[in-house]
Amino acid sequence: MPVVLRLAWRHLSSKPRQTALTVAGVALGVAVFVFTVSMMDGLVVFFTQRLIRTAPLLTVLTERIDARPPREALAAAHPGEIVELSRPPVPDERPTIRGATALAERLRAVPELAGVSVAASVPAVLAYGTITEPATLIGIEPQRERQVTELPTLVGPGSWDGLDRRRDGAVLGTLLAGRLGAAVGDRLVATGETGAPRELEVVGIIASGLGSIDEGSAFVNLPAAQALAGWSSGEASEIRLRSREIVALAPLAKRLAALTGYEVESWQQTNESSLQLFRTIGMTTYLLTGFVLLVAGLGIANKLTTIILEKERDIAILRSFGFGRNTVRSVFVIQGLAMGGLGAAVGCLVAAGVIRYLTLYPIRFAPREGSVMAYTELFLNNDPRYYALIAAAALAISFLAALLATRRALKVVPVEVLRGTA
Repeated sequence: MPVVLRLAWRHLSSKPRQTALTVAGVALGVAVFVFTVSMMDGLVVFFTQRLIRTAPLLTVLTERIDARPPREALAAAHPGEIVELSRPPVPDERPTIRGATALAERLRAVPELAGVSVAASVPAVLAYGTITEPATLIGIEPQRERQVTELPTLVGPGSWDGLDRRRDGAVLGTLLAGRLGAAVGDRLVATGETGAPRELEVVGIIASGLGSIDEGSAFVNLPAAQALAGWSSGEASEIRLRSREIVALAPLAKRLAALTGYEVESWQQTNESSLQLFRTIGMTTYLLTGFVLLVAGLGIANKLTTIILEKERDIAILRSFGFGRNTVRSVFVIQGLAMGGLGAAVGCLVAAGVIRYLTLYPIRFAPREGSVMAYTELFLNNDPRYYALIAAAALAISFLAALLATRRALKVVPVEVLRGTA
């Protein structure tokens, strides 16, 4: 083994510039891959954390479970056909949760739930002076909302407690407030489905980081939203829940659906399309970045092939002195692993340094209107597992490249080579 190691070292040190370039190629591929994975996973982690802070983990929706079986049976009996209803829809049937307050009290007895809040989301038009903007008024129970989301902690200027002090108070999304030109203390006029105007006083401005809230939402007291929509005091558009667990919510959602008789949706189901988009973008990015490692592996194979071509006579001499095929193969495999390992180590160090620097001094972006999330700075998820997995992948590619290159070395016939050089 010492002889094999010395031979591998001499081959690599005979042309240090080529060896350094090959190692640099591997290091660049590893560094780029680690940084890309950290950036893409950081985006998903940032989005997930923001959702968990600002949205309920479980939501009781307006769709009743007992309405599903008849529709499914009808669709199964007449697939692809147009079915005419024998009874016209009743005009006063609204997509609301009837008796939401009583249902919320029943849900508060469930031990797995840490918070329950009734909410009513209604469309409205807000007017401040001559400026009008469409908005979604979200009627909530201010104190109970503290147990469900962290929205109250994101208000500034103003205060979430202003909703308790002012029954006609409103907390505006920051971008909505900017378009209206409204500040804390200003009075707005809200017009809902009933057409009756209602004055609201701005008691706070919230910056949640989610476009759906910051751009077009205003939080008001639950009775105010119900009055603007023409609903009774027991009606709501959703019941917002905070569970003690964050993941694996499907069994709990099923139990709550059976308890309430309404569809219950987890935060993963609500944001499935956005999360799937991030996963698709991440997978595409990983595949494109992975080609950098493959190119680095081809560089190792090219370097070893060049060495083998130059060392055919030396290989023939070694074979004639009794060195077996496995021993010759080991010489070049060790060279490939040495270049791959050194490149992986350097690449991991470079990536760690860049990530550390960008964590201390993050790159900041200007907020864009219309975006799903206010991603205003580069968020990197620095997980040690990234380095281990990508370094292992670099070593595996280096090993395969070395095996590919040694095929020529194993084809060397000592008698033919030595006879040709005699």
